[in-house]
Amino acid sequence: MKIAIFTETYFPFISGVVTHIKTLKECLEQEGHEVLIVTTSPKAVCHYVKDGVLYCPAIPLKRIYGYGVSNPVNIQRLRIIKDFNPDLIHVHTEFSMGIFGLFAARKLKKPIVYTLHTMYDDYMFYVAPERFENMVKPAAHLYFRKVANRATEIIGPSLKVVEFLRRCGVERHINIIPNTVDLSDFKPQNVRAEDIAEVRAKLGIQDGDTSICFVGRLGKEKSIDVLIDYFSEHFKDEPGYKLFIIGDGPEMNNLTRQIRSLGVQTQIKLLGRVEHAALPPYYHACDLFATASLSEMNSISMLEAMASGLYVVQRLDIYNQNQISQGENGSTFTTSQEMAALLREEAAMTPEQRAERRARVTAFTERYGEKEFIKAVLNVYERAIARCDMKLRLKAKAKNKGAEEP
Repeated sequence: MKIAIFTETYFPFISGVVTHIKTLKECLEQEGHEVLIVTTSPKAVCHYVKDGVLYCPAIPLKRIYGYGVSNPVNIQRLRIIKDFNPDLIHVHTEFSMGIFGLFAARKLKKPIVYTLHTMYDDYMFYVAPERFENMVKPAAHLYFRKVANRATEIIGPSLKVVEFLRRCGVERHINIIPNTVDLSDFKPQNVRAEDIAEVRAKLGIQDGDTSICFVGRLGKEKSIDVLIDYFSEHFKDEPGYKLFIIGDGPEMNNLTRQIRSLGVQTQIKLLGRVEHAALPPYYHACDLFATASLSEMNSISMLEAMASGLYVVQRLDIYNQNQISQGENGSTFTTSQEMAALLREEAAMTPEQRAERRARVTAFTERYGEKEFIKAVLNVYERAIARCDMKLRLKAKAKNKGAEEP
């Protein structure tokens, strides 16, 4: 099978969606399928294919994590897709590359699988001032409904996708397939003790400390300011508690000012971007993974943290509880007091209890295996191809019937 995957961003840009698509590509290729990634590149001056990726010239949008936007209709790009001759088009974006994917599928008469990765209601502030949100949101919902209804099949990583698309007016069936990534690099047996010790020394983590980390984009929708406020409220001037925030994004300066104004610079550190290959010892150097974000669909960084053995402390999101099994791999909180209690619970554990908890959390991630993931995706692909073939046959039959009538 040949699959063309359309995405607004790909490596060297790093995000949960990019990591997910990389895993999908590798899993498909391991099963013997051929994959072409179609993405934007603000640095490209012409369309070119390299290592199975079609890079398309784009205008950079630095305000939105350095994204680029390409012309959504391009004949040269269409010719390249036609030469590749995909059996199926898989769209992972609703914008320039997504629009082009829909265009290409219509022109080439190919089935479309659409995966929704983002809770867009939490991102409206990037495109419109808050005072205009009530005007912009209905228009956005109408647009997302049109994208979803043009797809042959729809995939979402959690029930939160169903809730969002129903709110947009989409009534069709949605396939829930939890995200997966290659977690092998994060498993304890694959991370060197000396690398962990080096990171702990670099970060100033002492024996007996309780260290918490967050990994992700520093965007307003991630509510990192809430995490900082909650932590500072209860642990200021308790040097044994430390919070490390890994990532980069538009909120970096605001968060730096917030930490400084609260006077917790020695306990809360913004570490900036850490290359994905270098992340495993950072997770292992910490004791807990914490997040106050209510915008997640199915967090990749949370999966990586759990594979590393980190118990998750997550602000309650009623539409995205699937990743947490209370008391097994994490716990939820709604107030700063509840979050503080969970951090103090970890601090009160003996080394043996901590080790037992870490092993249990790592074992929990086995249910996010790549075999189960790719099997579910291929089932959706096969159903989409069958539905598209049936639709084309019915159209051809109706056309022939019409031609035969006097």
